[in-house]
This record gives sequence, structure tokens and C-alpha cells, in this order.
Amino acid sequence: MTDRAWVGIDPGLSGAVALIPADGAPIVIDYPGDVALAVDAVRTWTVEYHIMLAAVEHVHSMPKQGVTSTFTFGKSFGEWLGILAALGVSHTLVTPQEWQRGVIHHTDGADPKMRSLTAARRIFPTCELARKRDHNRADALLIARWASLQTAR
Repeated sequence: MTDRAWVGIDPGLSGAVALIPADGAPIVIDYPGDVALAVDAVRTWTVEYHIMLAAVEHVHSMPKQGVTSTFTFGKSFGEWLGILAALGVSHTLVTPQEWQRGVIHHTDGADPKMRSLTAARRIFPTCELARKRDHNRADALLIARWASLQTAR
């Protein structure tokens, strides 16, 4: 462990996880769809970096969301919390409103998905965020950025 880093997690089956090293390029991984693969990625990071804080987006079911999709989403959310706890990674839950307030500017746009992409492209210009569907990657990066700002205080 030579470098400090922060992790951001956008939970869900189409979510992503990002690692921002203090000195180095960010790493973003789409949720691999398999909890074992997610464990392997985070375990590798814990060996290579001193993770100062992992932030997980604290979200909940939405009105009119189906029972199956709500259950699936909750399962993924719980898996991420279990991975972090099992690997001894210090983590916190952060609402979308809270992390967005810390990293997104009002000039980044009105549409939530495009706003995240615009902010992430501004802050992390070398990251692969060319597609509109990369908004989950953008969220994970911005959540990790929010986490880094919390430990800098």
C-alpha cells in the first residue's frame, strides 16, 4: 500500500465503482454483474492502495417501481455494503443530493444524467465517458470525488 485512494459506488445492476488514487489516474469499472468479480476488484484495490473512504450512494425504491426491480436493486446495494465490510474498507452512505451538492455545478446542465456526465468530464477529462449510458460511471467517479473531499477537511 503506497498510495491513498477513495472509492465511489453507484449501486445497482447497471451501476459502477470508481477508485481515485491521490497520485494517479482514476479507475472505473462497470458493475460486473457477479458479486465475486466485484469482490476481486475491490480486494485488489485494498492491496494496492490505502482506501481512505468508500462512499456508497444511499438510494431507495421509487414510487411505481416494480417489486422485482426493487428487490434486485436492494440486493445489489446490500452486496456492496457486504463487500466493503468484509474487506474492512471504511465506508459511508451518501444521498444523491448530498454528493451532487459537493461536486456538480449549476452550469453542468439540467438533466440529471447529462449533468453528471458533464461534471465528470470536466473533473476527469482522461476518463472514458463518451456514451450517454456512461452516466453510472460518471456518478461513481463523482461519488469517489465527494469521498475524497470529506477526508480532506
